Amino acid sequence: MSEIEFNEKLRILLVRTGSTDLDDQDRIVGALDMPLSSDGEREARAIAQELKEAGIVAIFSAAGLASQQTARQLSRAGEVKVRVEENFTNLNYGLWHGKSRSELKENQPRLYRQWQENPDSICPPNGEPVEAVRERVKVVLKKIRRKHKTGTIAIVAPDPLLSILRSELEGTDVRDLLDLRCEEDAWFDVKLFSGSII
Repeated sequence: MSEIEFNEKLRILLVRTGSTDLDDQDRIVGALDMPLSSDGEREARAIAQELKEAGIVAIFSAAGLASQQTARQLSRAGEVKVRVEENFTNLNYGLWHGKSRSELKENQPRLYRQWQENPDSICPPNGEPVEAVRERVKVVLKKIRRKHKTGTIAIVAPDPLLSILRSELEGTDVRDLLDLRCEEDAWFDVKLFSGSII
């Protein structure tokens, strides 16, 4: 593939939202709307610095406050418009919100194990299934595809929404949705698969 062909294609960067106080305490945030922690603010600034030469022309942010704060850092002081997507709402963990993984493992071992092995197969108590998030994600990705044919766009989202987005774009399985903050990468250059909706 020549460099010209590459430059004419759409490039999607998935950017992990900076951490919140609950993330820092290794607790489940999910759909809770929380601001960045001090560590999260540093993470957002570092991501913005790292991607400042990426040529980002549009930024789509998940609906939560921490995602919006991360996206604002990425926008180069408002130079790139940030669009907040209400359909990019993180997974509703229901009664699991605010709990630590160790609490879940101890109190609901069977359900916890199922969730780790196949997150699509269960729904957290009073929460929502992963498929509901997938459907919301597909709506927005189709809009992005219609609006952006070329250039580099960034999508800022928290875990596990980020993992679900990546799964949809790359055509891969979703892994353990409770153990994503341990990944070191703050952002991913998505490798679109041929059947991707983008």
